[in-house]
Amino acid sequence: MKKIVFLFFFMIATISCTEPYALQTNTFEDVIVIEATITNELKKQEIKITRTFQYEEREPSIETNATVYVIDDLGNQFNFTETNGKYISEFDFQAFSDREYQLFIITSNGKQYTSTREKLTTVNNLTSIEATVKNKFGVNGVDITANSFDPTNSSKYYRYEYEETYRFSVPYWASDSLIINTDPEVPLEFFKASRSSPSKTCFKTDKSTEIILENTTVYGEDIVNDFSVRFISQDNFIIADRYSILIKQYVQNLASHTFYNTLKKTSSSGSVLTPTQPGFFSGNISSIENKNEKVIGFFDVSTISEKRIFFNFDDLFPGAKKPDYFIDCESILFDTSPTNIAWNNLDRMKDRMSPNKIIILYIDDDPLYYMVKPECGDCREVGSNVAPAFWQ
Repeated sequence: MKKIVFLFFFMIATISCTEPYALQTNTFEDVIVIEATITNELKKQEIKITRTFQYEEREPSIETNATVYVIDDLGNQFNFTETNGKYISEFDFQAFSDREYQLFIITSNGKQYTSTREKLTTVNNLTSIEATVKNKFGVNGVDITANSFDPTNSSKYYRYEYEETYRFSVPYWASDSLIINTDPEVPLEFFKASRSSPSKTCFKTDKSTEIILENTTVYGEDIVNDFSVRFISQDNFIIADRYSILIKQYVQNLASHTFYNTLKKTSSSGSVLTPTQPGFFSGNISSIENKNEKVIGFFDVSTISEKRIFFNFDDLFPGAKKPDYFIDCESILFDTSPTNIAWNNLDRMKDRMSPNKIIILYIDDDPLYYMVKPECGDCREVGSNVAPAFWQ
């Protein structure tokens, strides 16, 4: 999302669960964006509140200092507090099927917003997720699919998210390295240093950003069969060693599915509720004081089911060449002997680096070193050297 800048032009629309949205061009407006899903999972629930942003801006601004709470039809109130750009419930709670829930938001300037009352959708658990070698659109890779079945035929609408975690190692590494300070404000200097913590093998986790939907109403039964959630090319670096994916399945109601489906059709960005869209359409959240105020977002009360799988590259592609590292790791010989300091080679690397960036060098045989980019010699530049708690 951060690599794409957005321009919002909004249109006036009326929302309907069964009819298409009518869009009309308008100019950019500062509009509140609310991303709110509570589930039947007992946990601290999360709500995200931001503002729309313009072409010259890189990302949305967080709506801070808001009062956020959810009330059920028995009068129970669940308060949320602002934490790291999100609003997190003060206590663990879960949605129940025999309750109705309503979202309330009061912004720092006193504006008030509320959702319609929503009920929890049908419970329908993932039965399995699978990773299968396939060729799709002429590309060989791994197709990760989801499967579920509702014999009551009452789920029908599904949304999927995933978190993928992969283990990787840098192509150049040694227990010691030579650190070069390229800060233009200080004299050029270099010194040998020992690695204080593991830096060869790391882990990185990425979350899905696209809107992934399935609708079983077109089938004869409410069955999700080998639905493709994630396809990864065989040449993708993230599966070069060991890979894991956690898939989350949300069961939606018709209104929620209609909202997200419309958003998907009009979006080209990587963010769920900040699309590069040519128009505006509303959800089930509105201003209490001004019914004509535009609000983007949907308060979703969904059942959730999740499963995780692991696989190694060699498990699926035995004997195949492993994918290349995600960047070109050209190495440059660097001789630090007093009579032959290869300053020209250093300049070659400095030209590729931004100021104040440290250059990591892989030690071959002191005083000879191989100069590489930081991402090629220290995995902490890309990920974390601490294995996640779930890692197997």
